[in-house]
Parts: sequence; C-alpha cells; structure tokens
Amino acid sequence: MRSVTISVLLAGLVAGAGCGENLSHADAAQRRAEVAVKVEAVTVGEKPVPQFVTLTGSLAANRSSQVASDGAGKVTETFVERGTLVNAGAPLVKLDARSANLSANEARAMVQSARVQEERAKRDCARAKDLLSQQAINQAEFDRMTADCQGTAAQAQAAIAREDLAAKAVGDALIRAPFAGVVDQRTVDVGEYVRAGNAVATVVEIDPLRLQLTVPESYVGKVIEGQKVEFEVAAYPNEAPFQATVKYLGAAMRTQSRDLIVEAVIANKGGKLRPGMFAVAHLQVGELNQVLVPAGAVRQDSELARVFVVRDGRAEEQLVQLGRRIGTDVAVVSGLKKGDKVVAKLTDDVRDGVKVE
Repeated sequence: MRSVTISVLLAGLVAGAGCGENLSHADAAQRRAEVAVKVEAVTVGEKPVPQFVTLTGSLAANRSSQVASDGAGKVTETFVERGTLVNAGAPLVKLDARSANLSANEARAMVQSARVQEERAKRDCARAKDLLSQQAINQAEFDRMTADCQGTAAQAQAAIAREDLAAKAVGDALIRAPFAGVVDQRTVDVGEYVRAGNAVATVVEIDPLRLQLTVPESYVGKVIEGQKVEFEVAAYPNEAPFQATVKYLGAAMRTQSRDLIVEAVIANKGGKLRPGMFAVAHLQVGELNQVLVPAGAVRQDSELARVFVVRDGRAEEQLVQLGRRIGTDVAVVSGLKKGDKVVAKLTDDVRDGVKVE
C-alpha cells in the first residue's frame, strides 16, 4: 500500500513539473507575440516659465457719479431705468421748467430794454463831448453825462448776465448724464420735488473697468506700471483668463495690512464684466526654468496628473505635478526631469507597461 502511494505522488510531481514547463513556454510565446503600440515620443527640455503670485481683488467702475440736480422743481418725466446704457449728455430726468421759462422771457425783455438805454446813452455822451468842445457845457456837466453813460452800459451787462442765468435755469431742468455708462439706479420718480443738489440717478462707467488688487509688501518691488495681469471671475469659470494692465499704484503701504493698493485697467466693450465682481488675479513676479511637455501627453483624472515615460521600449506611467499652461505645452513642477522621453499624444491603447515603438 505504501509503494502505491509513493508512486502516485511521484506521478503527480512529474505531471506538475511538465505543466509548469508548458506554462513558461506559453508565457514566453505570448510576450514574443505581443503587438507594440505605435506612439510619438518626445524628449522633454527646460524653458524659462513665468512665475506668478496669486492675488484677490474686485472689479470697480472707472468712474461713478451720483448725478445731482443744479435746479429745483417737480419731476415731470424720467428717461432711464436701472441698467440703461447712456451716452454722455443723454437726458436722465426732466423737471418742471415753466417758471424758469417765464424768468428767461422776462430776462430777454430786460436785455432788450437795457440795450436800448445803452444806445441812447452812447448818443448822449457823443453829443456831450461835442458840446464840451464848443464850451456849451462845463466840465462838471460833461462828467455827469459820462457817468450816466457808463452806468447804463453796466446795467446792460447785468441784464445780459441775468438772461444767461435764466437760460441756465431752463437748461438745468433737463438733467443729463455726465459721461457714457450704465445707470445703476434712479432715485426720483415723476411727481417728486427736487431741490438743487439732490441726486436723481447714479451712473457708472463700465468701459474701461478697474481691477483693484492688494499686493503684499514682499512683492511690491515686482509691480510696475504697464505690467500685464491675468484674472478669472466666478461668473465665467470655463473661459480663458481676462487681461488687464497695471496703471495706478498707491503712494503708500497700508500700515495695518502691510500691502499696497494697485489698480489695473481692463477694456470691457461688451459689458461682460461688471463692477463688484470678485476676481482671482495672477501677477508675474519672475521666471524659472521648468520642464515642459505637450498638453496631449498628460492624462488627468480628478486631481491626479500622469504622463507615460518611454523606457526600454515600454510605456511607464509617471505621476507628475503640473504648473501653468504655456501655449500648447504644460509646465511640470515635479515628476519629470530634463531628457526624459514621454509619449507626446496619448490614446486608449497607451497603458502602463505596454510595449511601444
């Protein structure tokens, strides 16, 4: 019985050994038959990449005005609502101008009367001069007549000034936009009585806009007028960064926060951006040599980015930390080094360990 058992065990070991040998040969044959994936590989190099500091700020109107009335009167008509686009000089609100028109008519009549008086006085003065030369009147009489002429001329000038003032009152009844922009709000309505100095509407200039940033003290020396700034706003998360140009730099650091107020100007012709929007800006503070890879060489899943390095004829997956995108390339902060060869354009066939050619 013991000899039968030993024979069975020996037979099993021999059979097992034969199967292992067959599997080894099959695996080797499979590897020889493996089809290589054709890929385009590039050797990565280093280039100077702009370095940015991230700042937060907000957009502000280039100009904002609470338009006040120069005249007084009851509102008879309004021409704008919130959000109305207006040109410089466009009417906003109209006041009752009847009293102003009556005053203007009276002032015009007074001017006509004063001019008639002035012309008569001029003729009298001319005759007085002739009479004085003929010694028909004495010097005292001539001086009196000359003073009357001068007084009449002054009265005419005063009448003209009153006419101008009355005409201004008529013009003040129509309150106009001081510059082109958008009406943020209208604060009066028909029937209300407006006094001189009362605000009737708020107009904001939205083209251009200003991007107001606070720059920490350590970066103040990196900021100069004319410098470009890129920024994003939450309203347009999938769009390319907007561009602004630094134009206004504060004269002094803020004592408590140790930062400097800097304003950059943005063209906003379509009115896409609005004052008050929160912005995340990127301000260039220098350059640093970094590895660049084609954007098509990066496969990104969630927060992980990876490339495939070609080594010994195979693609090896490599996790990387990405920097900024520069044109069609992406900067790699860590995970690659200069001289590495990577697959330039990834396809579904490119996997870790696959044979490539």
